[in-house]
Amino acid sequence: MFNISDSGFTVRPAEARDSKALRMLLPELRNGGAYCVAVDGRNQLVVGAAAMTASCRTEPVVGPGIGVEVIEPCRRHGIATALLTNLERAATKMFGAGALYAGNRVAQGSMESQAWQWLGFTPADTVETHDLSTEQIEAKLGPLVDRMRARGRIPSNAHISPLYEVNAASVLQLHLDQMGGERGELYRKIQGKGAGAFHPRYSRVLLVDGRVKGCILAHRVAADVAAVDANILDPSVRGGWANVWLKLEATRGAIRLGIKTFRFTTFDHYTDTRSFTQRLGGETTRVMQLMHRPLTAHE
Repeated sequence: MFNISDSGFTVRPAEARDSKALRMLLPELRNGGAYCVAVDGRNQLVVGAAAMTASCRTEPVVGPGIGVEVIEPCRRHGIATALLTNLERAATKMFGAGALYAGNRVAQGSMESQAWQWLGFTPADTVETHDLSTEQIEAKLGPLVDRMRARGRIPSNAHISPLYEVNAASVLQLHLDQMGGERGELYRKIQGKGAGAFHPRYSRVLLVDGRVKGCILAHRVAADVAAVDANILDPSVRGGWANVWLKLEATRGAIRLGIKTFRFTTFDHYTDTRSFTQRLGGETTRVMQLMHRPLTAHE
């Protein structure tokens, strides 16, 4: 049915009539920021598609997540590369992006990793998933926070509250400022609505003089397991008492609600967290790679 060598192809922005093809080719990108499709020259049928997310990563380089797919009979004809070139232009225009990121992390050495490498992507980071006992965290950090408090290192104008007691918009803004993310989706989760919503009680927020300066956001993934989605500190309180105290209070809140294990991810630059996890006997359960492709200049 398709002979791309003879008919060629064109890439254009996606239109309403392409919605079915997009759902089939890119099911994981339902609310993207931009879409494009490749159509064969003879039948004008969609043979490939690409899309980018509506929000960006901020580290190590600003850029959106993307997905790209070409149907099997039409691969190895430069279609995926042409689709990516289109997304590069869109990402530069919309975000001033410096890179494109694979929308999904891939296992090191997997076929998925190899496919991204064929498209010019390289590993930007190694993402490890860890499980750590909440009892171990409490046993380690409890005495440390007690010493900090006795020595006056925790300011009297700082306090930690459960997420449900804090202004949701302020927590949202901290997340957007420090980690980025999609505003509507984050706000839904912060408000405790829908799938993956952050738990209102063991998600904790640090305030200094009534202003949000940090948070740990988590949600339950099993009866006694909570996944930590975000551990954020404003730059003004990093590197000391705030990180330790916030972790301890989130842990104690989780223990009271029956959580025995925290599950969380780390990146290569989280050297302290990985060292801390190892010292406390945490288990690394999964190792994945985040793939990225630096952008080239386009007129």
